[in-house]
Amino acid sequence: MAVPVARCEAESLVMAPLIWNSVFIHFLQYATHIANSVANCNASHLPIKLSKYTPRSERTCIIHLLFVFQLLGMSQSNEANADEWSDGLRWTVDLSSRAQHLSGDGASHTGYWNSIGLDANKVIAGKSSDFATVNLQLNLWCIDELSRRPAIFDDSKDCKLVSKVSTLQLAASGDGKFNILLGHAEVPYGLDFSVSTNQTLRRTPNQRDLGLKLDWGIGVNGTVSGITYATLLSRGSGMEYKNRKDPWALSGRIGTATDGEAFLGVEGFGFSWFYGDILTRTGNISERWRLAVDGVKYYGGIGFMAQLSVGETDDRETINALTELNSISRNASTVGYIQLQAFNQRSSAGWEDALSAIIGIRYTPDQNWTASLQLEKEISTFGHKAQQTILDAQLRYRF
Repeated sequence: MAVPVARCEAESLVMAPLIWNSVFIHFLQYATHIANSVANCNASHLPIKLSKYTPRSERTCIIHLLFVFQLLGMSQSNEANADEWSDGLRWTVDLSSRAQHLSGDGASHTGYWNSIGLDANKVIAGKSSDFATVNLQLNLWCIDELSRRPAIFDDSKDCKLVSKVSTLQLAASGDGKFNILLGHAEVPYGLDFSVSTNQTLRRTPNQRDLGLKLDWGIGVNGTVSGITYATLLSRGSGMEYKNRKDPWALSGRIGTATDGEAFLGVEGFGFSWFYGDILTRTGNISERWRLAVDGVKYYGGIGFMAQLSVGETDDRETINALTELNSISRNASTVGYIQLQAFNQRSSAGWEDALSAIIGIRYTPDQNWTASLQLEKEISTFGHKAQQTILDAQLRYRF
């Protein structure tokens, strides 16, 4: 029997302070765990041969040490090279804990997602201009009884070492008009091109619409006469590089010039395309094509953004959309947003839809701390699946 909507919303409101208390405790526990792991992971592990026979915890320790030593320790090797190496190098440690509470049809459930990561950016300068830019994002993700989880996890209790945006961009033209990109990149499509949702509760439809958000490949991009373009030919397997069943994808976007991503994207419009055979979490191939338009507009402290895509998924017509109304405080520390996400597909029985209403808030008191809270209500779902209310809380610290 379905739980009444009023009861679900009341339960979510009651759970909010409990979720915050829980996520704060998990944040402290995870930070302590990481500190202990680093303390126990000493240089004596480094000569050990990294193979499939090496225990997983030890392999993780070795990889972390090698990564940190190679990227940061090189600047300490000798004073002569220290200034040259550190010039143009920026790096940040990213620590976060998230709690997720599900309620609605069926039993209530709470799960957790902890993450520690290192974000590094290195600009390699040439004689007259920058030659290349290296981006590296390495994260250790651990989940505990998380029901709704990324496909990379094998179980509701699991840890994975993942590479997020890890790319090498060559400044081929030297003036930003033509660049060559290689590595694990965000798919250039829709609002995700200018709106940053990395390691946040807020999201765009791309993951569900395309079947992937990041992919391994090679592409080109640049800005010419106030127009930014990007295209990517990629593996089609998402977070992990897999060639099983030969997946692939071709994506791209052209639109208003932008210098990069931000939580509130740059005002402007864009047109995107996508086609490929995508490797799904079940191990099957899904053939998809999409055409999409997106836009961002601001009126003072009030913002509006939208994305509309049409196409086919395995010969089934699809129409997917997102609309968002957001507001930012005068000191830019607080952002609130309301979203409506709609996914529609035609089946043999006619059109089906999955509709969700989302409200969230993000508070950044300084450049280190971020606290976020988001409430999502599923109004309808595909295949008559249980409709749930999802309450997420996240605490994040970058230093």
